[in-house]
Amino acid sequence: MPVEWLSQDKCRKMLGHQTYGRMATTGPDNLPYITPVNYVYIHDRIFIHTGFTGRKINNIKASPKVCFEISAPGNLYVSEKACGFSMRYWSIILWGKAEFIEDAALKREAINALMAKYSMNLEFTDPTDEEMGRVNIIAISIDEISGKISVDPQ
Repeated sequence: MPVEWLSQDKCRKMLGHQTYGRMATTGPDNLPYITPVNYVYIHDRIFIHTGFTGRKINNIKASPKVCFEISAPGNLYVSEKACGFSMRYWSIILWGKAEFIEDAALKREAINALMAKYSMNLEFTDPTDEEMGRVNIIAISIDEISGKISVDPQ
């Protein structure tokens, strides 16, 4: 199945349009751990809203290096032979560093961007300062990014 590699610019343009992504972390046990996450892409970083405890949080505290992935399936092509089956898709993978956001203004911007993305154009109120104190936001900087799309043979 032929693939086309996407430019870094194209990858960045596609980052904000998927419903959810998957973030991979590694903890002190050196075991990979993948978590599906809601996210928003702003300021050339991925921002996710999450809890304050759990394996993902412990892993990031132990090692902030993460991998983040988004993808979407395309057409499935069936065949009488196993090697003839094929599915079209696109995927983007990035590697970077996760950090917990403490800056109140950036946290508020990220939560409002997340709400704008997921509220389906419903109106929502700006979170209060008290509510923002209960919000944990993680930002992933992009050190490396790669993307590809499968294409039909010519």
